[in-house]
Amino acid sequence: MARKPITKIIEDVKKLLEKDGELSIRQISIKTGSQWRTIEKALETMLSLEIVKERLNKEVDRVERLFSLKH
Repeated sequence: MARKPITKIIEDVKKLLEKDGELSIRQISIKTGSQWRTIEKALETMLSLEIVKERLNKEVDRVERLFSLKH
Protein backbone atom coordinates (compact mmCIF):
# COMPACT_ATOMS: atom_id res chain seq x y z
CA MET A 1 0.00 0.00 0.00
CA ALA A 2 1.39 3.39 -1.00
CA ARG A 3 1.74 6.13 1.57
CA LYS A 4 -0.41 9.22 1.21
CA PRO A 5 1.43 12.53 1.24
CA ILE A 6 0.85 14.64 4.36
CA THR A 7 -0.63 17.39 2.18
CA LYS A 8 -3.35 15.01 0.96
CA ILE A 9 -4.05 13.92 4.55
CA ILE A 10 -4.37 17.56 5.68
CA GLU A 11 -6.81 18.21 2.81
CA ASP A 12 -8.85 15.13 3.82
CA VAL A 13 -8.91 16.24 7.47
CA LYS A 14 -10.06 19.74 6.49
CA LYS A 15 -12.88 18.33 4.33
CA LEU A 16 -13.97 16.02 7.17
CA LEU A 17 -14.05 18.86 9.69
CA GLU A 18 -16.02 21.03 7.25
CA LYS A 19 -18.59 18.24 6.94
CA ASP A 20 -18.74 16.88 10.51
CA GLY A 21 -17.86 19.93 12.61
CA GLU A 22 -15.89 18.63 15.58
CA LEU A 23 -14.04 15.30 15.75
CA SER A 24 -11.43 13.55 17.88
CA ILE A 25 -8.11 12.26 16.55
CA ARG A 26 -9.44 8.70 16.72
CA GLN A 27 -12.62 9.55 14.79
CA ILE A 28 -10.60 11.31 12.08
CA SER A 29 -8.12 8.43 11.80
CA ILE A 30 -10.93 5.90 11.38
CA LYS A 31 -12.72 7.99 8.73
CA THR A 32 -9.54 8.70 6.73
CA GLY A 33 -8.00 5.26 7.13
CA SER A 34 -4.75 6.77 8.43
CA GLN A 35 -2.89 5.98 11.63
CA TRP A 36 -3.71 8.17 14.62
CA ARG A 37 -0.07 9.32 14.90
CA THR A 38 -0.22 10.64 11.33
CA ILE A 39 -3.51 12.43 12.02
CA GLU A 40 -2.07 13.91 15.20
CA LYS A 41 0.90 15.29 13.22
CA ALA A 42 -1.43 16.73 10.57
CA LEU A 43 -3.59 18.38 13.24
CA GLU A 44 -0.51 19.80 15.01
CA THR A 45 0.54 21.33 11.68
CA MET A 46 -2.96 22.71 11.14
CA LEU A 47 -2.92 24.15 14.68
CA SER A 48 0.37 25.95 14.04
CA LEU A 49 -1.08 27.37 10.80
CA GLU A 50 -4.19 28.43 12.77
CA ILE A 51 -6.55 26.42 10.57
CA VAL A 52 -8.10 24.40 13.41
CA LYS A 53 -8.84 24.93 17.07
CA GLU A 54 -8.68 22.38 19.88
CA ARG A 55 -10.61 21.80 23.08
CA LEU A 56 -10.64 19.07 25.68
CA ASN A 57 -13.78 16.99 26.06
CA LYS A 58 -14.75 17.25 29.74
CA GLU A 59 -17.69 14.83 29.35
CA VAL A 60 -15.52 11.68 29.35
CA ASP A 61 -13.16 10.30 32.00
CA ARG A 62 -10.18 9.95 29.67
CA VAL A 63 -8.35 12.77 27.93
CA GLU A 64 -9.99 13.41 24.57
CA ARG A 65 -8.91 16.24 22.29
CA LEU A 66 -11.57 17.58 19.93
CA PHE A 67 -10.72 19.57 16.83
CA SER A 68 -12.80 21.89 14.67
CA LEU A 69 -12.10 24.46 11.97
CA LYS A 70 -11.52 28.07 12.97
CA HIS A 71 -14.06 30.51 11.58
